[in-house]
Amino acid sequence: MTDGRHDELSRRAFLWRTGSGAAALGLGTLASPGAWAESRPADSRPAASKPTLPYGKLGRTGYPVTLVSFGGILLKGSVGTRVLQSAIDRGINLVHTSANYGGGASIAAFAELFKAAPAYREKVFLCVKSFRPEKEDEIDAVLRTLGVDHADVCLTELHSPDPRQAEAILKQQDSLKKRGKARHTGFVCHGDMNEVLELVVEKHAKDFDVALLAMRLVPNMAPGRADVDPEGQRFLKHLRAMRKAGIGILSMKSGARKALTTGRDTYLPHLKAYLEAGADSVLTSVDTLDQVETVTALRIKSPHLTPDERRAAADFHDSQAGSCRMCAACAKVCPRRLPVNDLMRFRMYHEECGWSEHARAEYAALGVDFRRAAECGDCSACAEVCPVRLAGPAMVRQTAELLA
Repeated sequence: MTDGRHDELSRRAFLWRTGSGAAALGLGTLASPGAWAESRPADSRPAASKPTLPYGKLGRTGYPVTLVSFGGILLKGSVGTRVLQSAIDRGINLVHTSANYGGGASIAAFAELFKAAPAYREKVFLCVKSFRPEKEDEIDAVLRTLGVDHADVCLTELHSPDPRQAEAILKQQDSLKKRGKARHTGFVCHGDMNEVLELVVEKHAKDFDVALLAMRLVPNMAPGRADVDPEGQRFLKHLRAMRKAGIGILSMKSGARKALTTGRDTYLPHLKAYLEAGADSVLTSVDTLDQVETVTALRIKSPHLTPDERRAAADFHDSQAGSCRMCAACAKVCPRRLPVNDLMRFRMYHEECGWSEHARAEYAALGVDFRRAAECGDCSACAEVCPVRLAGPAMVRQTAELLA
């Protein structure tokens, strides 16, 4: 890379090696390669194995977050609880769940651990999702289910650049903080990404502490590839502005799950590529003890991709080239006002992530009349604007039939 991001990373590498300037870099108390791999904040010491994952700093929260964080979407039953416990024991210190994951199975698995061993709650930065800012009682219900008195951040959905929605979210978050239900403000976005981030950067850069972002717009970072992706470059620009303003960046839906199930040699380059792009931590959906071991055994000795890692990351990125980028261009042009972007996202959940149950639940919650989608005709509006040539009438019909 030859842009400002490269300069920033070069400076990071220098300070990382010399052990100075850690706070300015967002690297917490990381003073050296050895400290990065092995030191740990006292308030989140694991219950068992010594961790190996290094830390970043989650924006203005100041929290020393592990570079890999735990996505709980796939957790079920006592096995899911064991996986979560193992992840925390082995050092992962940020976890995320939602009331709608697995029809409530994920949050129940979290609750089983937190209620049986409350100390585990104190070892992690707990993120929960909110769907309706006007309904604060949904967060009260989530906290009751979990058996905890507060979350570290409530991530409320913001999927369109609607100033009124952003204001409603901030009103909700302010109330949650005043009532002691959340410590920090946050939002989650997986739709109309660049427009939403532009709104946040221009109007609310000092209001949000944490953002959980679907980072499918990150361009292929191989030499000469990123420059030909204007929407990807715009996304990176927004990430830099948000980080500069102090917003902690959590990456989701980056392809991390598929990279992990492919193997360590794919996952590690993918992880480092998204950290290089601007994430403070990469949320990864984990549902087996073997996956926990793979993630927590990573030895990240440098924040930079090696040439071989960069090639591996680029190859994996290319393998995902037909995946929905969650830009929402398709939905904006649909003359029938179908949420085409959501349908494409749900299809991705089903086909790429293996989250079939969640995909069907999300489709049902969307409330789209099946006939409207199944009767999508010969209009090519969405196909003409889709940057990955995924959206189109046939794909809309197939997705509706698949998930209905």
